[in-house]
Amino acid sequence: MGHSVNGRNLCGLIAGYMVIKGILNLILGFSGFNVMMLAVSAGLGFGMLIRFRYMNYITAAFLFVMVVIHIKDNITNIGLNVHIVYLIEAVIDVVCAFKLVADRDIREWFDHS
Repeated sequence: MGHSVNGRNLCGLIAGYMVIKGILNLILGFSGFNVMMLAVSAGLGFGMLIRFRYMNYITAAFLFVMVVIHIKDNITNIGLNVHIVYLIEAVIDVVCAFKLVADRDIREWFDHS
């Protein structure tokens, strides 16, 4: 299996994670913002799968910005079970953002677009 196929599979995995995360956030607290974030996540994921140029970097920046925006509240409210879920999400988001920028297979997937 070539690097480009591995990159596509990793992008699909990250896109799926982002959509599942959006659905989980809707379940934990329904709001218009969460609906919008689910739509944005689905759009970013779709963009990665069709190899829209630089979408890996755009998605990585989006994930990182979401972590930065929410990390203070999640750490401050660590005693609440929901915020533990959000902290786990933050760790996964950072790992995904790093993979989208640094992974050779993902870069090759986008270089062949």
